[in-house]
Amino acid sequence: MFRINWNRKKNTVLLKSSTDEKEDIVPPRIVFSDELRVLGIDKYSYTKESLPVCWCIDRRYYYKGEIIFEVKGGDLYHDPTIIYPKDFLFRKLEPIDIQYLYDSNIQALEILQNEAMDFIEEQYKHYSPNIDTVAVAFSGGKDSQVVLDLVTKVVPPTKYKAYYTDTGMELPCTYDTVNRTKEYYKNKFPSFDLVSCTSEYDIIDQWRKYGPPSRMNRWCCKVRKTSLFVRKLKDELHATDYQPKCLVFEGVRSDESARRENYERVGRGVKHINLINCRPIFNWNDTEIYLYILCVAKIELNDGYKKGLTRIGCNICPFASSWSEYFINRLYPEVSKPFIEVIEKMAENIGLHDKKKIDDYISSGNWKKNAGGKGLLDDPTRMDIIKKEPDYECVIHNPKQDWKVWMNTIGDYVVNKTNDEYLGSVKYEDKIFRFSIKEADNKLHAKMYGTNGNVFLTSYMNKVLRKTAFCERCGVCEAECPTGALIIRKDRLSINTTKCVHCHNCYNVNSYGCIIAGRKMVSQGGNFVNAKSVRSSGVDRYSTFGLRESWISSLFSVGDDWFLDYKGLGPKMIPAANNWFRDAEIMDPKDKKLSAFGRELQRIYNKNPYLAWQIIWINLCFNSYPVQCYVQDCTPNITYRKADITTLLQYRFPDLSETTLGNPAGALINMFKNCPFGCDREEMDYSDYCLKMGVISQSGKESAITKVGADNISSIAICYLLYKIAEVEKRRVFSLEDLNDNPALNGPKTVFVMKEQKLKEILRGLHELGYLNAELLGGLDNISLMNDLDSKAVLIQMTRGL
Repeated sequence: MFRINWNRKKNTVLLKSSTDEKEDIVPPRIVFSDELRVLGIDKYSYTKESLPVCWCIDRRYYYKGEIIFEVKGGDLYHDPTIIYPKDFLFRKLEPIDIQYLYDSNIQALEILQNEAMDFIEEQYKHYSPNIDTVAVAFSGGKDSQVVLDLVTKVVPPTKYKAYYTDTGMELPCTYDTVNRTKEYYKNKFPSFDLVSCTSEYDIIDQWRKYGPPSRMNRWCCKVRKTSLFVRKLKDELHATDYQPKCLVFEGVRSDESARRENYERVGRGVKHINLINCRPIFNWNDTEIYLYILCVAKIELNDGYKKGLTRIGCNICPFASSWSEYFINRLYPEVSKPFIEVIEKMAENIGLHDKKKIDDYISSGNWKKNAGGKGLLDDPTRMDIIKKEPDYECVIHNPKQDWKVWMNTIGDYVVNKTNDEYLGSVKYEDKIFRFSIKEADNKLHAKMYGTNGNVFLTSYMNKVLRKTAFCERCGVCEAECPTGALIIRKDRLSINTTKCVHCHNCYNVNSYGCIIAGRKMVSQGGNFVNAKSVRSSGVDRYSTFGLRESWISSLFSVGDDWFLDYKGLGPKMIPAANNWFRDAEIMDPKDKKLSAFGRELQRIYNKNPYLAWQIIWINLCFNSYPVQCYVQDCTPNITYRKADITTLLQYRFPDLSETTLGNPAGALINMFKNCPFGCDREEMDYSDYCLKMGVISQSGKESAITKVGADNISSIAICYLLYKIAEVEKRRVFSLEDLNDNPALNGPKTVFVMKEQKLKEILRGLHELGYLNAELLGGLDNISLMNDLDSKAVLIQMTRGL
């Protein structure tokens, strides 16, 4: 909330409401002498006691406003490098005077405290008449320490409980903090209660089954945190069979991440439908948090912060920095060991057997980018959707759960069994749909009749059968059930049909309808054949040469004689260029001449080059193995190096060597450097002639790429893309959910990183022009393409006026 200035003379900081911006500094964190000892700082003398002695901003350490050293590098297996200044201004570091720090900031700290307390009181009075319970989320981290202390000053201890959710991945210092906190507030308020929420399942077993949490599949928070908290509210504390409504005070702050910056201070139903999340310290910065704990609350800070951790969370986390991993490994080497062993086994399963390569895979963070289930324990369960229209059909091998339980979530149904086949009907939206399910030899064959055009019903059937196939009873679905109809325990899965209102909220855990299905079913390859049957020539057909803008512009200028006239093509460039052209569908597959489609694109390119590049990109997403891997498996706004792309390719092509797959990874980066699919990071904000699908930055000495996406994608390209999907999928009806949440479809979100609102605007426009039908049902949901059009016909029609 406040701006920060140095008080150089006293080695403290000043919180200022208005000041000369030239004096402002990034809010620093306070540093204890313990951290200096862990780092091995030996150029200065400092207290042997555990006391704050200096400050840190972005791994630069300050004493009296001057840099005394900085730290570079460091990860799970490597120590950081300490860089000292040439001239030492100080030899001895005196402890920070906490009383002076408080006295010089007392007015600002009172404003912070009073505003937060007013907010807590206001929300408590507003919501308490209409809710079942009040909770304080306590993690043991500094932010939750502050929020709990603030709440104890406002809300009577008989009116709330604090909850600590033990993920099974906690640090020893956190357990110490939880026990110390419980004792401290119990002494102050005898009726105070800090409740622990624990899982029935062993965390290591879940890691082996689900795979390590990743940045693309962060199952841990839902499975091991929020769902356990919601279940605790429902079962043990209120002994109720419905889902109690709860007001939760939590320590979320906007400056913790770009994602949290977009949160609201009060969120209704953002984590689970029955929770109202209130964030009293939402606008506080790091410095203010430390000053409140040390100067105002005077409570014991979690030891992890004293010893160097900037964030207290799980002992191993896909969002943890290499800095955190270094300190955790130094402080608690045995804690992460069982989790590291699971990652090592996964690395071996994807083809890494050399110890150094496995260590590099882990220390570089490549495991954090694992999108799917490659490298996990072998699972005999398999689900294959045979068709969706005119009748739905699906086969499941080795289902894990009883389909009859999950079928209740679609609608009321009746069923009769004849031999090994169930014949039944289900009511959905006032219509009756017949279905049959045959069970034999641990195989389930499901059919539903008359689903033609009913994309919602087929989507719900997909989710019901995914739950049937893959559900491990993690309990996340139960937390989404508003009526308490759904009960999920380690030894029980049931739905009370008198309470189930068929709201389908239990499908909302992710786009697959099931946490584990999402883990097992990603990266299934779009329109390509099974990755294991792909020869290296299918992937490594560009060598390390990416498509170039100069090739395309001269090809469309020269035409059929390009390979004869174009200068500067080496012997390896010729087949690379030819393969790129053919994958873009602009070169005839039988000879080195423009295809009929290439001639149409030549015409478009001469009038609107940027549109032509969009069409080329779409075709490559369907026809080029490396491009398809990139758009489907790489997460937007995460930076990938060549080694990261190679690893993603290894997930798809485990039979091919790392050396072989390094070529297409290099070709991708080369392509983004040399054509309008990518641009330099410095050009990103003002480059309109670029798709920004590969924004180039430097990662040390090598280039790295980030998938960002452009805002100016043509509606013509989107229309062409939709018809292209229809040709591959052999269907012409899609839901918006399909297009946005199923990467294997290659929808606009996958191919262009297009935001849903922008896609809706384009769909409305295409609907008005008569190129498709977009039905408005509480938002654009049902998209039907015209039967008399295909992708090429649409492109020709829409570009006639160019």
